[in-house]
Amino acid sequence: MLKRSYFGLLSTISLSTFGDTFGLLAMEWMVYELTGSKLAMGALVLCSGIPELLIRLLGSPLSDRLNRVRLMAFLAAIRLLAIALPLGMGLAGHLQLWHLFAAAALSGACSALFLPTAMAIVPGMAGDRKLMRAFAVIDGCKGAAALLGPALAGVLTASSGAIPALGINAVCYAAAIATLLYLPKLARPQEAAGSFSVQAYLREIAEGFSFYKQFPSMLVIMIMVSISNFSSIAVWTMMVPYVREVLQRDAAALGTLSTASALGYLTGISVVSLIGEVKHRRLVMLGSLCGMGIIIALWGLIPSYPFALTAAFSSAALGPFFGSISSALHGRLVPGSLQGRVNSIRFLIGGSLQPAGAFAGGVVAEVYGVPTLFLAAGLLPAVCAALATLLPVLRPLDGDLPAHPAETGPGGNNAALVTLAK
Repeated sequence: MLKRSYFGLLSTISLSTFGDTFGLLAMEWMVYELTGSKLAMGALVLCSGIPELLIRLLGSPLSDRLNRVRLMAFLAAIRLLAIALPLGMGLAGHLQLWHLFAAAALSGACSALFLPTAMAIVPGMAGDRKLMRAFAVIDGCKGAAALLGPALAGVLTASSGAIPALGINAVCYAAAIATLLYLPKLARPQEAAGSFSVQAYLREIAEGFSFYKQFPSMLVIMIMVSISNFSSIAVWTMMVPYVREVLQRDAAALGTLSTASALGYLTGISVVSLIGEVKHRRLVMLGSLCGMGIIIALWGLIPSYPFALTAAFSSAALGPFFGSISSALHGRLVPGSLQGRVNSIRFLIGGSLQPAGAFAGGVVAEVYGVPTLFLAAGLLPAVCAALATLLPVLRPLDGDLPAHPAETGPGGNNAALVTLAK
């Protein structure tokens, strides 16, 4: 039953990711066609990012209190309704900018808990020995969905406009909901049976942060993630004007760039999965961030479509050397009853600078040009990652780690985490 549940979860994540590639490209293309403004594109991501951060903070205990599968289905249903707004208005010929912004805000609020909840389910389906590969397979399927989606979305948008791409997104969400509803019943989180009180709920939010207090190495890692995401969102938010103004190409080229990035990510996932357990995690993780930054900086200096494809592939190929190791560390070190809230706080910290990055990217691109944005966005994480290699607090990431910690009650400490923090 666990095997069936895992593959069902895998299908759900893949379907939603595949649909998101269509919806994201379509909405960005629509905003640029309606306004021609880089600032408006940054504002679109801002509308999505701010509700996402708030819900990840305030709603973090829900993944541990509620039935996780039903929660994911509910969130996917709300995202389907969000996409239906610009889709319906577009089909009726009455699409306005605020429709896209409202859809982005609602979708961002729901996506805040969707992936953290999915990640919280995985450790219960895979043992410690298979945890690294379980997360790698999920990342690989997400990469495969993102590999096929952008190219098809780009071709579809170039030939038929952005509205059909939104329709594909809606169909994928509906299929993901159906898959979730047919998953075998899983054990409910231990916290689900507890009575609700504001004091207990606030304590559970604090427990999501307590993991990083007990394990400061992981807090530094997530701060590095936030810096990297600040830069990457600034770059990819400006990909439409980059393709149209710098490369002088159409939506099909934009889709191909996204596909090259997904292919690189899938290649990196394959390598990580073959390697298995990594002992020198600190240098591998920080080295991947540094390499990604250098490639993005060069991307801004060389205005060539073939080089852009190479850069998109290469930078994405380095991503799993950070992401999969980070996911495996969280899956191994966080008690099962705290997985939902810790993953929510994890994504909260990692994405905390994304809204600012999207808006800052629009400002820099508007004032100094897109190539300058790429250069600055690449140098920032590269320099920060290089400096982080000198931090003693990250040394506990290397070598053997303790087995999965035992479950603890609300507010309880875990000896394994405290030992690692020293």
